[in-house]
Amino acid sequence: MNEQSKAISNSEQGRYLFVCIGYDTFGIPIESVKEVIEHTESTMIPMCSNVISGVINVRGSVIPVLDVQARLNLKSVTPYDRYSCIVLYDFYDDIIDETMTLGMLVNSVVSIESITSQHLEESPSFGSNIPRQFVWKMAKLNNRLTSLLDMAKVIDINEINQQLKIAQDGFFLRHCER
Repeated sequence: MNEQSKAISNSEQGRYLFVCIGYDTFGIPIESVKEVIEHTESTMIPMCSNVISGVINVRGSVIPVLDVQARLNLKSVTPYDRYSCIVLYDFYDDIIDETMTLGMLVNSVVSIESITSQHLEESPSFGSNIPRQFVWKMAKLNNRLTSLLDMAKVIDINEINQQLKIAQDGFFLRHCER
């Protein structure tokens, strides 16, 4: 049982930050949201995966920024604009054994909602715009179903690093064979 499951089943209620990513709305568990800041240009990291849009400086701390549209493999990418923001999200990295902060670039913030177990449905095995591994549950809000993200999968640093390594290996292979 992951952290989100424990939080919902223990208290029968969880609070979620609902954000627009691309053309869809998704819920993020709010207990690990540190803050939401306005979108600022990030500093690009050479030879980095397109999933990481760069790094930003937040009060003296360098924070990597995850492009959530790219991470969720959304087909039609929505441009970021003045409503776009960065959600600063705390998570525990078991490889380095410490809590880290990651910025998640989203198109906009919609609302904060409390979700009870009566609002939850299992995610369907097909018909979603994103890979099923990223969806924890579906929430019924205002007569609409909205995906609640499984943040452990969305911010899986090991998987992101593996994708980065594959991209870098490909870069070197393409350019060193000449």
